[in-house]
Amino acid sequence: MAFLLELKEKIRKVYNKYDTYIVPAMKFIIAFVSFMMINGSIGYMAKLKNPLIALLLSVLCAFLPNGATIVFLSLFMLVHLYKISAEFALIAACVVLLMYLLYFRFTPKSSYLLIITVMACWLKIPYVLPVAVGLCSSALAAIPVGFGVIIYYIIKTASAYETAIANQSLTESMQQVSYLVGSLIKDKQMIVVMVALVVTVVAVYCIRRLKVDYSWTYAIIAGSLLEFLILIIGNVAFKAKLNIVLVIIGVLLGGIVGYVCNILFFAVDFKRTEYVQYEDDEYYYYVKAVPKINVTGEDVRVKQINARKTRKTSDIDEVRRTRASAPQDDDDDMIFYDR
Repeated sequence: MAFLLELKEKIRKVYNKYDTYIVPAMKFIIAFVSFMMINGSIGYMAKLKNPLIALLLSVLCAFLPNGATIVFLSLFMLVHLYKISAEFALIAACVVLLMYLLYFRFTPKSSYLLIITVMACWLKIPYVLPVAVGLCSSALAAIPVGFGVIIYYIIKTASAYETAIANQSLTESMQQVSYLVGSLIKDKQMIVVMVALVVTVVAVYCIRRLKVDYSWTYAIIAGSLLEFLILIIGNVAFKAKLNIVLVIIGVLLGGIVGYVCNILFFAVDFKRTEYVQYEDDEYYYYVKAVPKINVTGEDVRVKQINARKTRKTSDIDEVRRTRASAPQDDDDDMIFYDR
């Protein structure tokens, strides 16, 4: 714990000193990885697959507000989907529009949470996120997490849809729309994962807000167990074909990430809790004060002291006369002269 607290202080100092450079750099990296991920998954528009375009758009995202990154990524995805089918792009645009309405209304500052959720799904570890999100954000953070899962499965559906078009098994627009809507609504794996993540985020947030000692610890344990149970029950009941090994690993990693977040953002010592009571003209106040755990890294400074320079002499009296007649020097070193 002490190591993590010291690391937290070091990161905070570095961030406060170089935040002007760190924030744009992080926004650039996240945007560039997202554009390249879309190109690798549904890169059907040849002109947009040029890495230079992704690089230029990422530079713009680095210096624009957070919402601009979502807009650029959405348009980038829709253009690729339009290359497959206008119907597919239309359905995806409706989902994106609904996402914008909820996003800008309730969680305008959680844009990168949606992007990170899509990345986590792409890496097959979405189960790591909900506990940490519930601890560090609000219950409304479930909105970008849920839409992140939907966006990922829209991208995933594009490959199967392109195969169906190529085999000419879907010829009419209505057949194509029915296939797309059915593929998304009947995707049991998407529904199970989305429900598990959203419910876990809300549950962890509600538990960690309880006015009891060690509420964050209870939230981590309860959230991890709840997420695991929903995934396992949903996998068995709906035959969602989830990878149980990845589920177990993801839930365990999510608990570890939650523990780290607990130390970094809510390190308190409940053993030294104090209860204070006072009053004013209108109210009595009963205050519970829990001290934070702060560990400051040692600031060790080494001061080097040079030895004085000396020279041999055979006559101490001559040295004294020489020093008496010589002008005074501010240097502390004592210099002796040979006769």
